[in-house]
Amino acid sequence: MKEKSTIRLIPYEKIDYKKWDTCINNSSNGLLYAYSWFLDSTCDKWDALVEDDYEAVFPLPLVKKKGRYRISVSRYSLQLGLLATYPVTPEKLQRFIELIPGKYKKYELPLNVQNPSPVGKFQLLDRFVFRKDMIFSMDMHAHMAKSKLVTDKGESMTVTKGVQLAVIINFILRICKDKVKAREVLALRKIISFCSRFGFGFSYGVYSSANNLIGLSYLIRFHNRVYLLFATTEDHEYRRKILQTLLDKIYKDFENQDLVLECIAIGDKELQKTLVKNGFKRVHYKVIKKRRRLF
Repeated sequence: MKEKSTIRLIPYEKIDYKKWDTCINNSSNGLLYAYSWFLDSTCDKWDALVEDDYEAVFPLPLVKKKGRYRISVSRYSLQLGLLATYPVTPEKLQRFIELIPGKYKKYELPLNVQNPSPVGKFQLLDRFVFRKDMIFSMDMHAHMAKSKLVTDKGESMTVTKGVQLAVIINFILRICKDKVKAREVLALRKIISFCSRFGFGFSYGVYSSANNLIGLSYLIRFHNRVYLLFATTEDHEYRRKILQTLLDKIYKDFENQDLVLECIAIGDKELQKTLVKNGFKRVHYKVIKKRRRLF
């Protein structure tokens, strides 16, 4: 890394997508959420802080509200922060954060699990994702989770791969109702459409004995990770069984592979409990919170 570097704010219209994605590819912490196509899917536009010739990047996702662009992060963009082709120090991270334009008075901006804690006077929130290595066989995963104690109870269920986008969206709208925002539904449509077009997205539906859709999940396999974008179910008596049935199918499809399964489980305590019982580990990261100053 050069001793002297220049960090500049580049507006969305002038970002070089090829250099941007190359930087993410070459970063040890280059996660799905920071690729240009994923950012395009989850916000109205995004500016970025860029060091030199894209040696390090820091995305600023923007959403237009009341005629003005504000920093706003989708529920699907768990980790952003500083992504670099070199080891990130607290001082370097602080330098980037201090260059976030002052016109953005209020925001919560996530870092990523490999970013150190900033050394400046920032309010930090603690968040976590769930991760598990997929290197084991299906039988070993099932044994560790004791999944048969769950899946052998209650009515029979089947899992089908390849649920159509319209069915996915209708199911989510029916289950979540007013809990999901219109822009989050649009983001989900864009993500699934993109992944389906290039063949690295997979949907799984759980059906009851009466052939009713009662559970649904969507996964994205990208580089050495499999991202469980969501797993949701009906308010069913055997909700844990539905979730375990989904996980067992994922284990079967990705067993014995050098992959990491990363799960988003924000606000879903039952899913979080199921993941813990399946041997997933909490991996923590920080969120920078900035509040509007009244005086």
